[in-house]
Amino acid sequence: MRVSIWNLAMAISLNPAINFTSNRTNRNYESLSNPTVQDVPQEYTAPKQQPARTAFSDIAKFFVSTSEMTKATIKAVVYGFLTGTAIAGYKWATKAIPNAFKEGGSLVETMKHPAKSIGWKGNLFAGVAALGVASFQIVKGKLKTNQRTANVDHQLYTGHRDI
Repeated sequence: MRVSIWNLAMAISLNPAINFTSNRTNRNYESLSNPTVQDVPQEYTAPKQQPARTAFSDIAKFFVSTSEMTKATIKAVVYGFLTGTAIAGYKWATKAIPNAFKEGGSLVETMKHPAKSIGWKGNLFAGVAALGVASFQIVKGKLKTNQRTANVDHQLYTGHRDI
């Protein structure tokens, strides 16, 4: 984790328990080195965000979430299609083609209707696998979106960027 001097100085200056004023007349260092419980705040509240910064944050989060979810949807469609096609092709090559060469099988029907030739179990398995891969990509995209929007909030709240 990288901490800049500016962020450290801002964190120290916001803490009311730290006092940078010198006490030249009364050099009572014991009272400064041992703060009482009343000197330390019980709960730190973050400073309120300005309306312009909030609006900018909302716009940035909208674009981040839109781009990440668009990427996740495209990946879900492509990877789901490839998975379903690969499983259906495997079932077709290992089940339908050998059955076409057996007695009573038709190679022409197997070539014309590949989905019918692999049977309902093969189609169901290919569809469920495609939906599983697509669902995984959507969930992964949603988690990445949450991470990126949290990063936008973090950068705006902690002063990494000044508007």
